[in-house]
Amino acid sequence: MAAVNTVRALVRNAGRHQRRRISQWARWSESVIPALMEPFMEYQRLTKSGRVSPPSINKTCLCNKLHLRLTLAQWNNLENTTLLVCGCQPASIQLMSRGYFPCAPARPSMAFHLDLLDFISIHAHNAAPNTAAWAETLEAFWKERSYILPSDDSLRRRLGAALQWYQVLVCRVRTMVSELSKTQPRRAPPPPANATPFISTPSPTNMPLSAHVPPPTNALPPTNSTPPASARPSTSATPPQTSSQAPAHAPSPTDTLPTSGPTLGKKALDRPSEYLRGCCPLCFGGARPNLGDSEADVHACLDATFGQKRRTSALDPRFHHPSSRFLSAEAVREMEERVKQARAPKPGNSKGKAKATVSEAVDLAISSAILDDCERSFLAAQEKVAKASKNFYSDTGLMALLCRHDRVLWLANVTTPGERQHYAFALLLELFRHLPPTWTVGLLYDIACQLHRSMIKHGILSEFLPRLSFAVSVFHAYGHQWPCQLVYHPRKRIGFGLTNGEGCERFWSALQALIPSLRVSGFYRRLFVIDCRLDHLNTKSLVRLALWIARQYKACRQRLSAANAGLYNSGVPVSELLLEWKAQVATQTQKSPRQSKNLADKAIAEVMLERDMLDEITANIKALEDQRAQVHEAGEEARQQLDIQIEKFYISSAQTKARLKVMEKALGVAGRQQLSDLKGNPYLRARMNAHVLRTRIRAKVVEFKFERTKLERVYRHHLMQEKQHTQTKNSIHRRHNGISALISKFNKLVDQMDSLRRGHRAPINTVSPQKLDVRKIFRLDVDDELWQEDPGLGDETCDELPRWLGDEKVRNGIVSMLERDRCLEEIRRLDVECLAMQSWLVDELRSLETAFSSTQDKPGMQYQLQRRLETHHEINACWRRSLSHIKPD
Repeated sequence: MAAVNTVRALVRNAGRHQRRRISQWARWSESVIPALMEPFMEYQRLTKSGRVSPPSINKTCLCNKLHLRLTLAQWNNLENTTLLVCGCQPASIQLMSRGYFPCAPARPSMAFHLDLLDFISIHAHNAAPNTAAWAETLEAFWKERSYILPSDDSLRRRLGAALQWYQVLVCRVRTMVSELSKTQPRRAPPPPANATPFISTPSPTNMPLSAHVPPPTNALPPTNSTPPASARPSTSATPPQTSSQAPAHAPSPTDTLPTSGPTLGKKALDRPSEYLRGCCPLCFGGARPNLGDSEADVHACLDATFGQKRRTSALDPRFHHPSSRFLSAEAVREMEERVKQARAPKPGNSKGKAKATVSEAVDLAISSAILDDCERSFLAAQEKVAKASKNFYSDTGLMALLCRHDRVLWLANVTTPGERQHYAFALLLELFRHLPPTWTVGLLYDIACQLHRSMIKHGILSEFLPRLSFAVSVFHAYGHQWPCQLVYHPRKRIGFGLTNGEGCERFWSALQALIPSLRVSGFYRRLFVIDCRLDHLNTKSLVRLALWIARQYKACRQRLSAANAGLYNSGVPVSELLLEWKAQVATQTQKSPRQSKNLADKAIAEVMLERDMLDEITANIKALEDQRAQVHEAGEEARQQLDIQIEKFYISSAQTKARLKVMEKALGVAGRQQLSDLKGNPYLRARMNAHVLRTRIRAKVVEFKFERTKLERVYRHHLMQEKQHTQTKNSIHRRHNGISALISKFNKLVDQMDSLRRGHRAPINTVSPQKLDVRKIFRLDVDDELWQEDPGLGDETCDELPRWLGDEKVRNGIVSMLERDRCLEEIRRLDVECLAMQSWLVDELRSLETAFSSTQDKPGMQYQLQRRLETHHEINACWRRSLSHIKPD
């Protein structure tokens, strides 16, 4: 009734053409498609999914007949026919029995064969959907065979309407079959060994550790949530205790979590919802995993893209995918209002007092200054920065929540110019509503540190905060400050294993082909096409899940072997490495107690950095002016482009000079005296210059990383225009040479400082900085010397360096220890995912068989269930083959 009232309201407020479209949509959605579901399933049963011809069916009635002339279209021919249509035998039902789908709900002038519509739909899953191209191709193909067609572009409109509503029909049938199987009993005692759906998989977790590594501790105690040994992948030993884990008998950190919070029903869930179980069998297919002291039962990643935009246009008639992954607009708006209220200043407090109170309430492992630097490094963290113009686009992008296996859980349609946090909070709230109150989540996000701070600072979703742990995605870790990486990098955090959090990037890549067509699409059509593409991607991914596990096992073996070798070569016991690692984290993340003393040094470093930038801008201006003098033969356009670039550099030069003047004034007497001392002391001057150079090299390497990734995407997808492609290649080439020159200059300063120390012209007990290796810099290893603190650029005097800073073996040992711990966590999680995979498959087969037995009076539905059973048995066989390659150690 609500849908009918909505249609009536839309009809009253629309124009003539729009009223016709809305009325036609209502007839399609509420009458024709529901009536076609049973005939469609029966047609598939009789023709064995189109492999044989349908039998002739003659039904007679005493109604007054209407003679309807129309054209039946197959891929290779057209046929004119006449149907006798009445109320009990509408045209759509008669056409479906013949294997055709109409272009209109009541009196179609053309109908397309289901095989042709199927072929076009499958093609759209692997390429950009283009109905106009298909219509022109078919029209040209038919004209070559002397078939006469109208030339008023009606074929494109007819084919588009038939294809759209045929896809809606297929989606509704699939959803109805899924809903029927979900209502059947699934849960039963774990199957015995001979009922296990695929072979047991030996686990590589019993790999021996190298010398100086403690032996494995006692095995983890069994719990009620862990399937019996007969249903588990066989393991000859439990994973050894990682150096950063608690004893096996210690209680789980989630045992004391609050069990309050919204759930799908009045009764709290005891396992993930059926929706989540269908999204990812590995993450949600089994009972709560037993992962020792891991902070997260499941891993999820968040990200937004502003490439999937939609231009402002007239609103199309409303229709939805029956199993859409998109959050409702109401849920997003409610979260937006909730975030606004949480961030609003409290009444009765002055601005400064309120700010101080909020600052004191933030209890994070790193200082606010570090988090502010991270915020400036990412546009995603700056909500007010526009990434898409609202003047041209109604929908500016998408935000996705994926599990660690790159399977989409939910999507949010972004309508704001920038990346706002309320989209992320809305997705997280929906996830927790579908999880049991004791399950925990490890979230990977490119600005996870900012999201964590916002939740603590404003109390947003505070009821779920104890069940959340945060990490930055690996690809974006280089943009964060080093103290932030110590806390939020997934390779340095307990419980994240080898999850990289880059599944969203791969998902955006899979949707790139849709960008041109969806940019000019209608609002509801855009969401429907994305949902259809998601169904296709999830179907492909489901078959490959076991292969993914096998590859992860293989990678873990290799990385664990290398980590053990590194531990052996370090010659330092793991217990000592763990103490040094804790000391390093505590030291490098603590708030500096001598902030006032170091403030002048920081201001002077910024002044010198600005001066260096001014020199670089001046050099660029000179190079461009020399280039302009040599392009007098290239034409007016080339000179105009150079003039524009030169003008930009002049503006930048003027702005830098103005900032430099203000900064030098702000130094004060002591700062200017210290700057004067630097000019007179060659060692201090070289040390400060080296510090500035190292800061610039870091920034340049980060920029190089992102630009190189853009170029790699060009070679992989060939989607970038040639102009931008050339600009990116030239930029990378210039930046590579510039970084190499800066590193060479830095190393010369280190040599100069060594010479001054040998000549006793340096302060006592100083340590020279470490040189940088150009070859290692471009590998972009997060544990490289460039990203860590250099003792030669810290305090001027240091009587005794800590081992984590001054002992090379300890530093390398810490890296190997963390790598080993993450590998062991990953293997433990892979073991649990194998159990969840088996549990999910057994439950699915049981529910499908039960549903099949209960639909004896519905042969069409029974055929659909039989096909799904066959698909699951094929998946079972594929998983067996993939996991059979995992060999015991």
